[in-house]
Amino acid sequence: MFTSQRFKGWLRVLAPLVLSLGGLATLRLLGPDALDQQELRRWIAPLGKAAPWVYVLALGLRPLLLLPGHVFAAVGGMLFGTLAGTAYALLGSFLGAAVLFFPARKLGQRPLRRLAGPRYGALVRVARKHDFQFAFLTTLNPLLPTDPMLIAAAASGARFWPSVAGMLLGTLPGTFLMVQFGSGLAQGRTWMTVVSAAGLVGSLVLGGLLGRRIYREISEAPPELPEPVAPAPEPPGRVEGPPLPVS
Repeated sequence: MFTSQRFKGWLRVLAPLVLSLGGLATLRLLGPDALDQQELRRWIAPLGKAAPWVYVLALGLRPLLLLPGHVFAAVGGMLFGTLAGTAYALLGSFLGAAVLFFPARKLGQRPLRRLAGPRYGALVRVARKHDFQFAFLTTLNPLLPTDPMLIAAAASGARFWPSVAGMLLGTLPGTFLMVQFGSGLAQGRTWMTVVSAAGLVGSLVLGGLLGRRIYREISEAPPELPEPVAPAPEPPGRVEGPPLPVS
């Protein structure tokens, strides 16, 4: 039985995805020419062979702009088709991971400590001990957003390549389905769109189930106690001593 807190957690993650998918589908229904694949390709035709690299660069800079990655993946499917769109989306995700990881490593743990609060110690221990598994499962798990978890892994000392490899592997199913959703939507293939949307919901549920152990290990850890504060030294005052002799 779901608790209200868990239900709210799922709702916070599913709502943006459902709204994005619904918005794209509504736009296709109301203005089919606006999301037609051939029309979109004519729109980016002036970019020539640079079009995929512009897309990859935009996806790599996405974390800095706080934009949702699933919308970028759907746009990649609309522009480039399922296979090429998936490859470009994964390449852009790798670039975005590097953009997040190395500054987080430089900045250290102070911002993470403020954000994580009493769960800071547990989060650091899990991210450092299980870097590949941590990145993989937090990418699949919809209750834990990918970008902040990657930042947490970097700030806690996790290795770059295992963390990014885990993120890309965890991202692959959802990215493929989202790109396929965009491609089917732009081509007017209703069956492909419906199957992709159903697969996305299934991948979110599966990710939540697989990521329960990591989530439980963080949430059930005892809160980190604040470090004791040393008492401030007393201000210097008049030193008491024996009375001076009177002459």
